[in-house]
Order: sequence, then C-alpha cells, then structure tokens
Amino acid sequence: MKRAYGRLIAIFGLMISGAGVAHGDIVAKNVKSDLTKAPPLEAFKDAKEETIVLMAQPMAVPRPAATTTAKVFVRAIHDNDWVAFALRWADSEKSEAGRLAKFSDAVAMQFPVKDHKNPPPIFMGAKGAPVHIYHWRAQYQLDKEKGVRTIKDLYPNMVADIYPMEFPDMGKLHEVDEGQREVYSYGRAAGNPQSYVKKGVDEILAEGYGTSSVIENVAADANGVWNAGEWNVVITRPLKRPGASELDLGASTFMGFAVWQGGKDEVGSRKSVTMSWTPLRFESGE
Repeated sequence: MKRAYGRLIAIFGLMISGAGVAHGDIVAKNVKSDLTKAPPLEAFKDAKEETIVLMAQPMAVPRPAATTTAKVFVRAIHDNDWVAFALRWADSEKSEAGRLAKFSDAVAMQFPVKDHKNPPPIFMGAKGAPVHIYHWRAQYQLDKEKGVRTIKDLYPNMVADIYPMEFPDMGKLHEVDEGQREVYSYGRAAGNPQSYVKKGVDEILAEGYGTSSVIENVAADANGVWNAGEWNVVITRPLKRPGASELDLGASTFMGFAVWQGGKDEVGSRKSVTMSWTPLRFESGE
C-alpha cells in the first residue's frame, strides 16, 4: 500500500512539474491538398513541428522498465474537412511482429469525444467520458502493403498439415475458397474486426483501462516509413467522425500520444505516453 501511494505521489509530482507537456500548442496549418489519403511528408513542409515529451507508462501493469521513447515530434495540416498528422520518433530497429513473442512498433493519437474544453483523464478516459484513439502499427502497415502473412510466410521451414488450406499436397481434395477458409479462422468466423487486413490504422473508443472497443469501417488512412533509425508515420482523419470525436475548426481541442517499440518487447500497457493533454488548434482557412 505504501509503495502504491508513493508511486501515485511521484506521478502527480511529475504532472505538476510539467512532465509530458508539449513545448507549445500543435497548430494544424491550412493547406489546399486533398487529405482523404495519408499525404507525403512534403505536404507538411510549412507546418511547425512540436516536440512532445513522453515517459514510461506508470499506471497500469505490466509497466515498462524504462522510457524507451523520450520524445515524439508532431506536425499537423488540415484542408477544412480532414486533418493529417506527421509523427516521427527514434527507433533503432524496425519491428513488424508476426511470429510468437515478437511485437510491433506502433504509435497512437487520442482525442476527447464529448468535452473538448475540459477533457477526461488522459489515461484512456473514464466511464461516461470516452476518448477516441487512432492506433497505427507497423504490423498493420505490412498487412496493408503485402496482405496478411500466412504460417508459411512466418515459418517457412514449418510443415502445417492440420487445415485444408495448408496441406502440402492436396491430393484428391479440392482447393478451398475464402468462405471455407474462414471456417478455420475463428476470429473471422466470429466477425472479429481484428482478424481482417488492416489499412495501417485502427480506430478505438475507450472509457478507461480495459475498455477498448475497435470501431468498424475505419474512416482514416495512414502510412509509415522506417529509415536510418527513425519512424515517420502520417495519419489522416476526417474532422467530423460521427459517434466518436468531432473536431471544430473554430475551437481548440486536445491530444494525447503513445509510442511502442516492439523490438524492446513493448506491447499493450508497456509503452511510452504523454502525462498530460497537448492543445490542438486549427489555422483558419482562406
């Protein structure tokens, strides 16, 4: 009990001292580009980049042992209907998961759903005060570019002979169609949206830890590139997302961020996060 109390005191002390606060508001610059698809980095050339400070997630277990991502750099642009964010952070290796005990690099952006002036707790909201999360993963990026990997892709030297679609020699059996394959993919058969090919990014609603619910029919696009020890990820979303966060060009809102480094065994609650909300506002259009 004393240890937990001491941890809470330390956390609140960090928050009061300004840990996790951006150097300034993120200002989305108005552009004439079409942002319905993730734009190239050149589209952000005139947008001011802000430095967002992160720290090891301190609240939910299992917690990371150390802060692996101390900073994420963010730029934003909008076209009056969509807003796009360019995020970059240092990561010494590209991690795309797939095999057992291998995890994916990832980044998430979080927005309040109901009250954009007085946002809920930044740690994934609270009951009755939801947050809207956009979650990009390098693993989803690979799905988007090359399709979902099969057992043969992940373990090329493994022989699988349990499922009809994996028989090394079909013999007199007929090839199975996609509908028949889904019978042996229990997630798809149950309609689990996490079992299908991703567009690079998930949308999630949450009202606190352990309440994440994936939104179907994702209304967002994303693209990420790893090069020379750095990720550059672009996520674009509509300003108005019915049933989730609806952003107003004439008003400010807030954002939160999280980064996972899969190569350092980060997944789930093991991540680096912002400890307080970062203000977001929009440059007026012409």
